[in-house]
Amino acid sequence: MERFGPQYCETPALINGIFPVEPWNAISSFVIVFFGLLTLGLALRYRPPPAVLLVLGALLVLNGAGSVLWHGLRTRWALALDVWPALVLVAVAAFLWARKVAPLWQAAVALGVLIAFPFIARFIDLDLPGGWAILRGGVVVLVGVWLVARTVAVSRSAAMTGVAALGFALIALTARSLDAQACAHLDQGSHFLWHIFLSSAAFLLMLTLVRLGYAGRFTPSPAA
Repeated sequence: MERFGPQYCETPALINGIFPVEPWNAISSFVIVFFGLLTLGLALRYRPPPAVLLVLGALLVLNGAGSVLWHGLRTRWALALDVWPALVLVAVAAFLWARKVAPLWQAAVALGVLIAFPFIARFIDLDLPGGWAILRGGVVVLVGVWLVARTVAVSRSAAMTGVAALGFALIALTARSLDAQACAHLDQGSHFLWHIFLSSAAFLLMLTLVRLGYAGRFTPSPAA
């Protein structure tokens, strides 16, 4: 099968269809599923469970499953299942965060940037390691920096988890961008670290939303 889509250290010259095509990348994608399930578990500790956490947790699980299938099969439909839930999750979570710390129009602008840039980035030809995915991730980080700056005056605890989420996201972006260079030292490259650290950042983002009050109006269940 002809290669298409993003290329990683583990991507073979010929896609033979034997699952998993990229073992380390596929197996590490289960970490994304784990953090999605952890988010759903957190939601279920409240009665009633916060809809925000249920939706975002489900998107994270779907993204993780899509990532497992994409790296395991390298098919176009699996790539779509990997990419789209992640894009929707980032856009929705950032908008919800912005609504707690900024005026509606600013939250709408941030949402518009996050929705538009994945499409715009494909037409920007920059010689960046990791390609347009890194450029897109950089814009997400910049929006995150703005959100954290706005959050400090609203909730110090939420700002702290927001900073931690940004830190993990930056580590993930570094691992993603250095994957090709890492081939010289690690056969599997460093893309698997992108899965681990970015999903950790996603869960910290969930905790940030909780600290901003998206679960605060609910009464925890006795088991919590």
